[in-house]
Amino acid sequence: MKFLSSIAFIFIAGVFTTLQAQTIPTGTSWTVTEKKDVKVHTYMSPSPMFANTSHIIELKNELIIVDGQFFAPYALELKKLTDSIGKPVTRFYISHDHPDHYIGFGDAFPNVKVYALAETKASIEQAGQGVLEQRQAQFGPLIATKLNKPSVIQQPGVETIGGVKFIFEKSLNNESAVSLIIKLPELGVYIAQDIVYNKIHLFIEGDTKGWETALRKILKDKTYKIILSGHGKEGKTNLLKENLNYLSYVNATILKSKNKEEFKAAIIKKYPEYGGEQLIDIYLSYYLKPKNWVN
Repeated sequence: MKFLSSIAFIFIAGVFTTLQAQTIPTGTSWTVTEKKDVKVHTYMSPSPMFANTSHIIELKNELIIVDGQFFAPYALELKKLTDSIGKPVTRFYISHDHPDHYIGFGDAFPNVKVYALAETKASIEQAGQGVLEQRQAQFGPLIATKLNKPSVIQQPGVETIGGVKFIFEKSLNNESAVSLIIKLPELGVYIAQDIVYNKIHLFIEGDTKGWETALRKILKDKTYKIILSGHGKEGKTNLLKENLNYLSYVNATILKSKNKEEFKAAIIKKYPEYGGEQLIDIYLSYYLKPKNWVN
């Protein structure tokens, strides 16, 4: 998801017109799976706020978090969850450079070492502070006062952390230009983040071939039965197929539609149960510009 543009800001501002930061809707959390000394938990912001997920990998003596939140109060809720577990957070991984995954946790986790792919680290170093300041101007105390930027480059490869095998991979040209994938083969867990959405409208910028390739790659790997998404709850292989079907329908609808209004109406009709309708407005206004559409 790109830098949540003005349409999203209008929507979000409407949601919080009469609310203070301390009274916004709360997120939810649950334990996804566990095996011996390892547990995986998920914290998710409310559905109207795009159901952003942060995943906690609980090892024997430490916690590792994958992705932060957009709004500071949700990162503080995430902090309360990790405090309740009673183990120190030793690493924070950022899957990609979209701000809904990194600008919210600077106050809640100011001293935790942050890991990211080299490309993601460079992108946040270049644009992160400016994005943070823009959001502070628009949302005030709902936005964190500072960033905790990546300080460690995560290289693709295999590591053992706390006695648990982690596989780190780089995926290109899916929902974002560069994504960090984290796999836990001993638990059968594949942390795909924004390569996979669950009942939230996918954010379409243009050609989806790379995204489809990434989804099919996950499908082919039979080691992993639990797929963690960046927006929405976890799923299994059927969730990957749902995402592929969604992208297929989007591409067919782009060709059939005459304009963005016709396109959006068709998508909403096909997927009425999906959240994040405002995401369609954002990408139609700023990113998706098919040549066959009028206006």
